[in-house]
Amino acid sequence: MRILHFSDPHFDLSLRTLPFKKWFGKRAIGALNLLAGRGRFFDEAEEKIAALNNFKNEQGIDLVLCTGDYTALGLEAELRSAAEIVAPLRDAPQGFITVPGNHDIYAKDVIKNHNFLDNFGSAMQTDLPEYCTDGVWPFVRLIGDDIAVIAVNSAKPNPVPWRSDGHIPGVQLEALNRLLDDERLYGRFLFVMTHYASRLQNGLPDSRLHGLHNADDFLGICKKVTTGALLCGHIHRCYRTPLDGLTADLYCAGSATKEHHEGFWLFDIENGGCKVSQGFFDADSYAYFARKMSG
Repeated sequence: MRILHFSDPHFDLSLRTLPFKKWFGKRAIGALNLLAGRGRFFDEAEEKIAALNNFKNEQGIDLVLCTGDYTALGLEAELRSAAEIVAPLRDAPQGFITVPGNHDIYAKDVIKNHNFLDNFGSAMQTDLPEYCTDGVWPFVRLIGDDIAVIAVNSAKPNPVPWRSDGHIPGVQLEALNRLLDDERLYGRFLFVMTHYASRLQNGLPDSRLHGLHNADDFLGICKKVTTGALLCGHIHRCYRTPLDGLTADLYCAGSATKEHHEGFWLFDIENGGCKVSQGFFDADSYAYFARKMSG
């Protein structure tokens, strides 16, 4: 089974699509950041995702996982456009699984109007609905006989402009704790995915205003993952880091589209072993090189 994990494409519609009534609060600050130059790092995001789809087809990817941040401002038009852009990636033989990023739930109206769910709900289905205690969360996909993907949501609106922190609701953590004891997961390679990075590349927690508030609680529960990987995005650098007290390492996919920082992770799982490769963008296409083999 070959699995592609990417994150944070940050597709950016023209600011002319931002309705006047949205030019207040958090979105106004975000729009000003784009005008100040942040957006130029993602100018070719759509073209790069098309190249990533070519990579998917050429390399025989079976399953695609994305840890969110499709948009810049979480506008309904952005989410609709993003869903259309990544549609080719969603036809992998074993499907496409995603979680939202903080930019996708940029403001409360996204939740109120179900904008992310309307556009990406088909990529958030579950095979074990009895564990869904917070809307669709956490959800689980059983892939074949030897893989499972578990997703929790750490993204939330941050009305205060200078905050971009995350939090996993307690009811989701309680359900995750019970879920990891479910005998139907025994013997499977487990991917546990959420948007926020529970640790930085150096193994330290992220800052209070940018990181995952209850990362320690999340990691404490993930000690039950004896064979698997923790997947995230949010930090726009592709890295792998071991975690104190955990068997599973953390894999941050960075951003698949940020200029000069493009990356992703490729997992080849077969006969109980996992070969992990890091991807990169070279001129106009994606490639990868082997980083680690685990048995």
